[in-house]
Amino acid sequence: MSKKNILILGGGYAGIIAANRLARKKEDLQITLLTANPNFVEKIRNHQVIAGNLKKTHSIRDLLHKKVDLVLAKATKIEPQNNRVILENGEAISYDFLGYTPGMRSVNLKNLPGNYFSIVNPEDCSQLRKKMEKSSSPRVTVLGAGLTGIETATEIAETYPHARVTLMDSGSVGKSFSSVGAEYIRKILSDLKIEVVEDSKAESLGEDHIQTSKGSFHFHDYCVTSVGFVASDLGSKSGLPHYPNGQVILDEYMQVPEYSNIIGAGDAVKPEGEQYSPLRMACATALPMGIYMAERISGLLGLKTSVGNTPFSMAYVIRCVSLGRNRGIVQSVQPDDVPVEKIWTGKMAAFIKETICKFTILSLRMEKYFDFYPIPKAKQEVVKKEEGLLATNAK
Repeated sequence: MSKKNILILGGGYAGIIAANRLARKKEDLQITLLTANPNFVEKIRNHQVIAGNLKKTHSIRDLLHKKVDLVLAKATKIEPQNNRVILENGEAISYDFLGYTPGMRSVNLKNLPGNYFSIVNPEDCSQLRKKMEKSSSPRVTVLGAGLTGIETATEIAETYPHARVTLMDSGSVGKSFSSVGAEYIRKILSDLKIEVVEDSKAESLGEDHIQTSKGSFHFHDYCVTSVGFVASDLGSKSGLPHYPNGQVILDEYMQVPEYSNIIGAGDAVKPEGEQYSPLRMACATALPMGIYMAERISGLLGLKTSVGNTPFSMAYVIRCVSLGRNRGIVQSVQPDDVPVEKIWTGKMAAFIKETICKFTILSLRMEKYFDFYPIPKAKQEVVKKEEGLLATNAK
């Protein structure tokens, strides 16, 4: 019997952890990970790239199990009807199962001047760092006050105290936190002398200014865009069903309904159903999805699997945000990511955030050797599983 070819498209959190778990499943699997970048991009640390305090990087080859083949090339199209992926050089890679994990990208803001930088793009972050280091008192606007925008604004303000930083959003700052959490974030922003512009939609993006829907002008030397994150457009360009933001539509088993041998994970996908509406683009989502993808493929191959024969489910536990290097906030949330009035702040929260960032890399590495990363579950799901085991054992 010939080896089954499993192609993992994308070298992010979901793709690497899925490849590593699959590599330990069976000897006669041909597992290939396809990505254009030889280095792993810790998107959760891109704001540190701007600050220049991200010292360590990781090669994807070093993070991968030795049985996983690494192909460094850019995919331009998927031909699901032919079970193959077309590369930029015109070559094709065939597959029996495709793990679709190409991740996110920043929204295409056309004709932007050269002083606009996307927080999603590590090259943009590096370029901005070089400019910041040469500037005496730059004006910097961070457009978008979500979790990433808040981290970016505070990191810049703390690292470059001579900079004048503005955080702008069409809604309110800290809107995804509890009231006590949002209050703490506002306090830190005030301490760092960050100007907050809320409920102001950016209508016009000029070279040195942003005009808002209220008619006001806010001037800058550099602008960091932290808005409009969308999924990779590879799936949509290849004819796969997708949402308006580009995320490929999956069923509850994380498979593309029309092509059941395409299983997705990470920022570029989202399963249908009300129970999946809370899922957000995040490392906290990508890792559980990547584990499930590996287990689902295992189930489809008839191999032993822990969760691959049941619909995908996960629960959120906390939401972590760094507020510079020495402070942070950890927001406790319900399984559906709704915040509750319980937070950790200050140095303790910064320590928790940093520990979790390191844990993600540790998880990728440990999955080369044994099943290390557990998919977080809601308490009621764990109780139901335990009750089922008790009932089975009692028979």
